[in-house]
Amino acid sequence: MPGIVIRTHTMNNSYRSLLRLMQLISPSTPVGAYAYSQGLEQAVAWGWVQTEQQLEDWICGVLSNSILSQDAPLLIRLYNAWESKDHEQLLYWNQYLLACRETRELRQEEMLLGQALTRLLITLDMMDLQALQEVWQPKSSLGNGAPICYATAFSCAGVNWNIDLSSLLLGYGWAWAENQMMAALKLLPIGQSAGQRILSATAELLAAETERCFAIEDDAIAGALPGLAHASSAHESQYSRLFRS
Repeated sequence: MPGIVIRTHTMNNSYRSLLRLMQLISPSTPVGAYAYSQGLEQAVAWGWVQTEQQLEDWICGVLSNSILSQDAPLLIRLYNAWESKDHEQLLYWNQYLLACRETRELRQEEMLLGQALTRLLITLDMMDLQALQEVWQPKSSLGNGAPICYATAFSCAGVNWNIDLSSLLLGYGWAWAENQMMAALKLLPIGQSAGQRILSATAELLAAETERCFAIEDDAIAGALPGLAHASSAHESQYSRLFRS
């Protein structure tokens, strides 16, 4: 009988990077993103979002008019700044992103998620992020140091773990959409199957639109979501909240 040939494959960097990306965007990653609804809870309370179609319109609308038009282009610039070790550009785009958060709720979410992810990545020996934290947030600053945004820490992980930029953008968008869906399933009686249909639509949108983010010029980076800002502002005083404000 002929001998049995066992084929083996050596795990290469692309496999490792994919696994690291999965780790980074996993709901089990202890950053607390599941605790926020980003205005969705208030939108449900006001009756703006009640059906499967309305929820899909909300999630895909925010994805198109904020995540892909604002967060993703900024993530590209932060990633490039980490690659070139340009701390001046890192600070500029980090503060630019924070200024784009239109409500106190959204700003606090960005800062607290950034703080949590920074703390986690430092425990995983991401020393350049630790060095940045020591410069931006000196212990003697009494709270006056620059906060590290979530996207800044996220992009640092992408560079350190050799995750290609397109995959990182897809992962960032998917993680945001999945957290929104987890919030929606707690707020609306639409069912798991409806949630999966919406995530399928979200995946198609991400696949079709993510590469266009690379063509967005600096002065075209913007989000246009007055309804979400209104809902986020009102959420702070919403009666009987499930999600953090």
